[in-house]
Amino acid sequence: MIIETIKQKFYNSFKELDLEAPLMDEIEIEHPKHKEYGDYSCNIALKKAKSYKTKPLKLAKDIASTLDKDNFFAKVEAIKPGFINIYISKKELRDILLTIHETGEDFGRNTQSENSQKVLLEFVSANPTGPLNVVNARAAAFGDSLAKIMNFLGHEVQTEYYINDAGNQIDILIESVEVELNRLAEMPVKEVEGGYKNQYIREVADEILEEEHQSIFRTSEANKEKKIRKYALDGILKRQKESLLDFNVFFDNWISEQALRDKGSVEDVLSYLAETDYIYEKDDAMWVSTSKFGDDKDRVIMKGDGTTTYLIPDLAYHISKYKRGFNQLIDILGPDHHGHTKKLQAGMKILGYDIDILNFIILQQVNFIIGDKKVKMSKREGNIFTLDQLIDEVGTDASRFFFLMRKSNSPLDFDIELAKKQSSENPVYYVQYAHARINSLEKKVSKEGIKFKNFKPEYLKRLRYEEEWNLIRKLMKFPELLVHISATQSVHLLTSYLIGLASTYHTFYQKRRVVNKRYKELSLARLYLCKATQIVLANGLRLLGISAPKEM
Repeated sequence: MIIETIKQKFYNSFKELDLEAPLMDEIEIEHPKHKEYGDYSCNIALKKAKSYKTKPLKLAKDIASTLDKDNFFAKVEAIKPGFINIYISKKELRDILLTIHETGEDFGRNTQSENSQKVLLEFVSANPTGPLNVVNARAAAFGDSLAKIMNFLGHEVQTEYYINDAGNQIDILIESVEVELNRLAEMPVKEVEGGYKNQYIREVADEILEEEHQSIFRTSEANKEKKIRKYALDGILKRQKESLLDFNVFFDNWISEQALRDKGSVEDVLSYLAETDYIYEKDDAMWVSTSKFGDDKDRVIMKGDGTTTYLIPDLAYHISKYKRGFNQLIDILGPDHHGHTKKLQAGMKILGYDIDILNFIILQQVNFIIGDKKVKMSKREGNIFTLDQLIDEVGTDASRFFFLMRKSNSPLDFDIELAKKQSSENPVYYVQYAHARINSLEKKVSKEGIKFKNFKPEYLKRLRYEEEWNLIRKLMKFPELLVHISATQSVHLLTSYLIGLASTYHTFYQKRRVVNKRYKELSLARLYLCKATQIVLANGLRLLGISAPKEM
């Protein structure tokens, strides 16, 4: 990466100045907000001048003078109060294009494994009580894209879906299906308080009657409950998996809460906690002192009737994560989990686990924009609610792109009509159109009697306009952007980058004619630049799980 090369050259400059070199991590190379301040900038002189008993501007000038002699840079300058502005040489910029073409689909990939981590990324993990909704969809797009990016950068990432197939909500689901079964059989029904009444409950009941016929009513209550449970959970989970596949989301692992319970994991956690000094009884319940470990308050872990609260199986599940030897555990959770993270961290700490490797990302609510109004999700009002409906309405590509356009911790306003537009107003269409437009250029070049196979690297010296350099500079920053995204989990920066890259390309295309048979070398150089842009656009879209169409 360019940034790493620059950091090394700064490090060497201190040696050349007979100064003790700072740690590499102290040398921060950043992108200036305004291009007149260079391609990159560095504030190391401001940070270290005092330790060298000199003024920041003098140190900055000394460093700049050593670097300015390096042909890697077009110019390195020091400005008040001690910033160093860096301009990459035209030769290095041209070489970026060669690198993009040589590496192709691997441009931006990290092939060095010394900093790789073994990461477990859990996301979606919706209760198998109905179809996936749009909050689940946002988690699916975010988690899948983050996993793709981290894998691309050399990390060993496993994706995991935790199936919450035990507990009170599952009992209510089973009762709801039984009510619908009785209704279909024209038998007396008693509605379940807080029960599920959606269409999918009817579909599960229909399936049971189709397979079991009236025998379902002649079996024992225990066997009847067992059969309903299997049909309901298997059927709903199957539908959820099909929805995720339609959304281009795949999981490495599917972990069942019930399977963990059957192995005795819940009892194990209770035994572990009982051996600590942080368990006590109050109000006919058993409590754990999570408040001593950063939680807002102590938590009930067992009620008076002997049932455990959700914290215990969740601790059991996370113990299983730790035991699998990951360096980093990432949980992507919905907006209703804000109070969940502190008690889970406290519980793991009580159990003796290192919570520094346990990270949480809370995704915020999704609001639909129809016309100029925010619309609350409601099937009753006919608004989109499920992931399947969203895919049918706007498609997978647009849905994923729109879900990834905002920070994870910000509410997302999803403009349905904009997502359906086939115009430059729609950001995903705008990016995909740039890719497709470049694909059509080679055909145009061929018609003009110019063959791309005749390109030679020296033709790149024909590039000399600012629009061309701006485009190359934008391409240059793709690998370092991915590193930043992986480190900060800021996936939205990739959609922003692709929109910016498409804009920079469209500006270049409008101002500079690519194909001109009178200037074959220049045409080939510009086509080479265009195809490098196409490679980066395709790489970025692929990491977002979005197609890169050749025609639109």
